[in-house]
Amino acid sequence: MDVLTLGELLDLGDLPDRLGRVESRLAEVLQSDVGAISDPSLRVTQAGGKRLRPILALAAAASFDRFDDRVVAGATAVELVHVGSLVHDDVFDRALRRRGVPTVNAVEGESRAVMVGDYLLARAGEEAARVSAEVAATLAWTITQLCLGQHLETVDVGDLDRSVERYTRSIRGKTASLLAASCRIGVQSADGDEAASEAMARYGDAFGMAFQILDDVLDLTSTEEAMGKPVGNDLRSGVYTLPVLVALDGPDGEELRALLDDVALGDRNGSVEPRLGRAVELVRASEGVDAALAEVDRHCAVAVGALDALGDGPVATGLRDLPERYRQWVLATVANR
Repeated sequence: MDVLTLGELLDLGDLPDRLGRVESRLAEVLQSDVGAISDPSLRVTQAGGKRLRPILALAAAASFDRFDDRVVAGATAVELVHVGSLVHDDVFDRALRRRGVPTVNAVEGESRAVMVGDYLLARAGEEAARVSAEVAATLAWTITQLCLGQHLETVDVGDLDRSVERYTRSIRGKTASLLAASCRIGVQSADGDEAASEAMARYGDAFGMAFQILDDVLDLTSTEEAMGKPVGNDLRSGVYTLPVLVALDGPDGEELRALLDDVALGDRNGSVEPRLGRAVELVRASEGVDAALAEVDRHCAVAVGALDALGDGPVATGLRDLPERYRQWVLATVANR
């Protein structure tokens, strides 16, 4: 979904201009006389992306009719955390491309990538502190959740017996927590009340869960051209997501398990690509994708219900429509179904 579409949905005709303020601030924040760190930081930050997290922060603040430097700083902070976490994720996954461009670890090496990720997170903390101690505390708590969620995923890499409960805990930490924080920080930046802050955080958490499960579906059903990264990347990395976990319990689970064992062995057992392709086919043919999409629907409904306390203003109405509109857009334009 492009910014103009989101602006129309959220009744924010000037959303591109508001987001442009955030883009300018991102560039300002990351400038440094140490080009070895700031240059790759700027490159990955400006590589594109949905900018969903700052948009949610801007929308949450707009529900209180607020847009100023504090709101821009809060929105900038959440995007810096997001990009920093992606840089670290690419190190873990040894990914070579992200958003269609080379990753920091592919160009500058893993050690530099770790420092770049840390730099982005540190700059995010500075921006949050510019808003308020409350926003800084929210951001710090969120970075903790990101670390815990990533750890849960890392220790489960290659575990064919990974439970759905552990998968859920992981994605709540590494994805949903930041969408929840984006919504909460938007309210906090606008000096909104605690009830609204809690409601928006619940909305962001539920939308974040739906968002990540959809992303996991895309890893199995989309194309490299549409996603900007290889399809089946999670399987290649030994990260078994909800569609895969459901498929492993299905009628073709034994064959799928054997294929994934072979993929994990890598070149020691011949090229992994034919086995990986067959594994993706089995998951697509199983009930896994439909089961995952049913969970997406459930989380979307939770997100909508969370906003009851915000009334029926145009921004709140748009936010209620966003999860389902986003789901429909993904399945119509990105997923190969």
